[in-house]
Amino acid sequence: MEEEKSESLFCDRCEKEIKSGKAYIAIVRNVEHSEFNAILNAEEIEVVHSEQLITFCGSCGNKFNAQTILQIINAIPLEDSGIRN
Repeated sequence: MEEEKSESLFCDRCEKEIKSGKAYIAIVRNVEHSEFNAILNAEEIEVVHSEQLITFCGSCGNKFNAQTILQIINAIPLEDSGIRN
């Protein structure tokens, strides 16, 4: 039986390979749907779509302050800013 090799991750900042089993930091955009499950008496969340926006090795990612990132994200206008890929 042929063993599948997982796709390597690389840091988007320093471009070093992130070896399997090593911690890394990722900023992810999830589209989620939640509903209450009466049988389990709990809220259930289904991830409809997930996109990893940026990945950092532990060294690069730990240089970022989560509150600063949140402030930057909150400063992004919600209307169409005209910025394109």
